[in-house]
Amino acid sequence: MIRKDKSSSKKNKILFLFIGIILLLFFFRGALNHIIDGVGYLFFPVQKSIYNTGNYFKETSYAVTEYKHILEENKRLKTENVKLDMVTEFNVTLVEENERLKNLLEMKEESQKDLRVARVNFRTPSNLYERFYIDLGKKDGMAKDMIVLSGKNLIGKIGKVYDDYSMVDMVTGENFNISALTENSMLGIAKGSNEGNGELYFEPNTFENTIKSGEKVYTSGISDIYPKGLYIGYISEIDQDESEIFRSIKIKTDIDVLNLSEVLVIIPKEKE
Repeated sequence: MIRKDKSSSKKNKILFLFIGIILLLFFFRGALNHIIDGVGYLFFPVQKSIYNTGNYFKETSYAVTEYKHILEENKRLKTENVKLDMVTEFNVTLVEENERLKNLLEMKEESQKDLRVARVNFRTPSNLYERFYIDLGKKDGMAKDMIVLSGKNLIGKIGKVYDDYSMVDMVTGENFNISALTENSMLGIAKGSNEGNGELYFEPNTFENTIKSGEKVYTSGISDIYPKGLYIGYISEIDQDESEIFRSIKIKTDIDVLNLSEVLVIIPKEKE
């Protein structure tokens, strides 16, 4: 009987202790919540900073990745654009060259002279209006003083001949003189200049003031080299001084020296 009472008393103590703990938790729950809220309030800025820092690195990494993608795409588009420009330019060049060769062929068919097409393969930038070189030489039948045309325009004559190429002296060169005739039959001398703009000067054999701007100028035929009727250019400017005796008359050619690619060489009859 005594053992049973002791066991029952022990169980009651445990029960009362458990109930007490529950009551304590119930009564102090509010205080515990306030403590947790306080701790959370104290650590919130730290948590916020950590969170923002994490987002910053995340967004920065995303931005860097997107920026790399944009750069790669931009580079690809630039490459494609350059390729397109090159193809377009190449096509334009082919069309222009085809048109030039077509005009040269028509010129050869219309002319009663034997003409050879030559390519311009070298020009000196400092002497664009003095001379240039073509890809035909002695082995191609070229000879000194053969006349060279650019389309229907007289551009000069062959000055020196080498095995594989020839040098052409241009009518616009400083030391070039040629007998010329205006379309209104004024005879004179066309002289090249050293002004670097491709103009010639016309010195008439008469003091008659009948020449007009815009008149076309041709070879007169008074020459052992140039036949009559080769087109040189047109009168572009007439400067008259007070004495009305001395005049400065300029001739402008229609030759586009900067884009000169092919020329025609007239083969004399004895060479045919």
